[in-house]
Amino acid sequence: MDFEKYELGDFIMDESFHKWVKNPSTEDGEFWEGYLKNHPDQQADVEEAKKIIQMISFQDKSFNKEEVSKLWDEIQMEAKHGKSMDSNKFNPWKLLKVAAVLVPFIIAAVLFVFYRQATEPQPKLAHQIIEKTIPRGQKLTVFLSDGSKVILNSESSIKYAKPFGKNQRIVELEGEAFFHVTPDKARPFVVKTVTMKTKVVGTSFNIKAYSTDNTISVAVRSGQVLVEDISQKSSEKPPKSMMLSHSEMATYSLETHEISVSGYDPKEVLGWSDGTLYFDGAHMDEFISKIERWYGVEVQVKRKETIKKGIVGEFHDQSLEEILMGIHESCEFDYEIHGDKVIIK
Repeated sequence: MDFEKYELGDFIMDESFHKWVKNPSTEDGEFWEGYLKNHPDQQADVEEAKKIIQMISFQDKSFNKEEVSKLWDEIQMEAKHGKSMDSNKFNPWKLLKVAAVLVPFIIAAVLFVFYRQATEPQPKLAHQIIEKTIPRGQKLTVFLSDGSKVILNSESSIKYAKPFGKNQRIVELEGEAFFHVTPDKARPFVVKTVTMKTKVVGTSFNIKAYSTDNTISVAVRSGQVLVEDISQKSSEKPPKSMMLSHSEMATYSLETHEISVSGYDPKEVLGWSDGTLYFDGAHMDEFISKIERWYGVEVQVKRKETIKKGIVGEFHDQSLEEILMGIHESCEFDYEIHGDKVIIK
């Protein structure tokens, strides 16, 4: 027998190994003790095999190996010649005696399978990188693996791992999104934009970070969030950071890298997540930018005079034409709609 090639299953099914485990002081014990000294690399398999064998607490010792072999040969012979196994000619105790010896080894084999499955490293759940991109004129609600909800505004995208990591939940954002974060103190929720990092445990807040804007804003509806400037990673100075509470908004300037804090109007900043367009003295450029994203249109201004009057209005799930009809007279401009193009004149 080439014991050097033995693996865990071979040790479990070896009768001499069984005897050593049950009674180390026998001749078998001397052999296996010496074997282990010469093969320390197999110590782990031997220990596992011993644990499994020690689970087997029964074995019929009322007969010897030669008797079992003889009984087994007789059973095979009767089966080979098709002899009838009626109660007068066949002794069922033959099977019982053989089974008494075989059962412990069968159980050992079964235990080995289950034990190996339990002790082998389980494959880790692969992380998928999920990306969601929303074009103009659309919005999307995304439910994350931790139960958090993200409402993604038009012309925006997010990227995240599914499932999240063990230590933190990271989402990358470009554009605008409203977050309702499920509390988890052991895994902070982090939203990264190009220049800022927003870190929370459980709260609701809005982040606006369009690449075409000169600012990034973080508005807190509930709870607290920590905002941090990550644009100057190589600087020796610690990054600028600020804690925000309910009804506070941080505005970060991409030009000066300064962060300012103020209050905000929930209708104007958060209204979009509830389907509401709100303007309170908005300039024409701001108005155009919003309706282009909201309705997926292109707006062209064909007039020489600048529209100086601020735009005021609150619109909930209304069509583009209804909005233009509602404000064009007070702002003194005319308009035309041609498919996905709007002309202001």
